[in-house]
Amino acid sequence: MGIVRVILIAFVGLITVGVLREVKPSLAAVAGIVTGIVIIYSLLDEFTLIIDSFKELTSLAQIDNALVKTIVKIIGIGYLTEFSAGIAEDYGSASIAKKVEFGGKICIAVLALPVITGLVNTIVSLVK
Repeated sequence: MGIVRVILIAFVGLITVGVLREVKPSLAAVAGIVTGIVIIYSLLDEFTLIIDSFKELTSLAQIDNALVKTIVKIIGIGYLTEFSAGIAEDYGSASIAKKVEFGGKICIAVLALPVITGLVNTIVSLVK
């Protein structure tokens, strides 16, 4: 189960960060980032499963592949934004974290515009 692996990696990372904070504080932040990267790497199979499931659903529902790609990109931006903002907060820079979150929201809005436009066009064509 993926979550057990994530929790174990997180605990090892937490212990490492705690020990390094006492010995070499500058390495503690690096250990925290490395822990996050290892957690993400350990979930690559799950990411692949999600993408494959989206592909299967796309073909079953006969949905435009570009639409699904856009939705997957939006989800990815959301996760990457949260991860990056968390790193900034771990470094003690909440103001940069907020700006990363704002930047992620802007990127998501830009990607969502064609989806929203298509949805509105579909609704308008059905109403006519």
